[in-house]
Amino acid sequence: MGSIIRAIGKIRAQVISQSASLVFLNVYLLRLRSICIPALNCHSCPAAVFACPIGVLVNFATLRVFPFVAIGILGFVGSITGRLACGWLCPFGFIQDGLYRIPSKKFSLPQRLGYTKYVVLLLMVAFIPFFFPESLLVFCRVCPAGTLESAIPWRIIGVSNPFTITFPVRLAIFAGILALVILVSRGFCRLLCPLGAIFSLFNRFSLFRMRLTKHDCNDCGRCLKNCPVEIHPANDMNGAECIRCLKCTDTGHLRFGTK
Repeated sequence: MGSIIRAIGKIRAQVISQSASLVFLNVYLLRLRSICIPALNCHSCPAAVFACPIGVLVNFATLRVFPFVAIGILGFVGSITGRLACGWLCPFGFIQDGLYRIPSKKFSLPQRLGYTKYVVLLLMVAFIPFFFPESLLVFCRVCPAGTLESAIPWRIIGVSNPFTITFPVRLAIFAGILALVILVSRGFCRLLCPLGAIFSLFNRFSLFRMRLTKHDCNDCGRCLKNCPVEIHPANDMNGAECIRCLKCTDTGHLRFGTK
């Protein structure tokens, strides 16, 4: 019973953290867009506070300038906590968690499909913006967070041009991603998120990472059942796909720490 109470408390803490992030990152009165934060939150949103790191990388790629500050921030955060921001800070991760709770048939994904997010990172965040900055395949022009937080609000406000093909294309892609995340747990994070691809590179050697407790793994399978990205946490506790949601720590066999 005690472990169940702790698990419920941890889920509530995660929801509170994600909800607070969603609100704080979109408080119009605070204008700090010269600073990027480690979460997918579109800075073109009318209410956004900070800059999105992927938006910054795309913008600098189109300018053909190296984004030292953005890379430094992502490297610092990643080297300290790995993908913890994916599980506890990212507003779009919070939205995915909510949508996956919609009753429907659910599907699993082969782990090897996770490599597609690195393709998205290299092509749509770096290569295409650098060489073809006007292309519709630049990531920010199809990003679901950007569609939800920027394209749709600006269209409602009446600022954006209604006579372009871009908006209906974005809506179609957005609808497809919504369907994906309803059917597949954290489907966007696992398949398409370039920010997750960046942070995943740090998981194995970040300062804080997953470790076994004094209670060694007894292969009970509970951590696998709890994992939203369908990895076996005890066998691959610091793999690239782990979003550090910490749900596996409910078993008492895993923990998140420095030692």
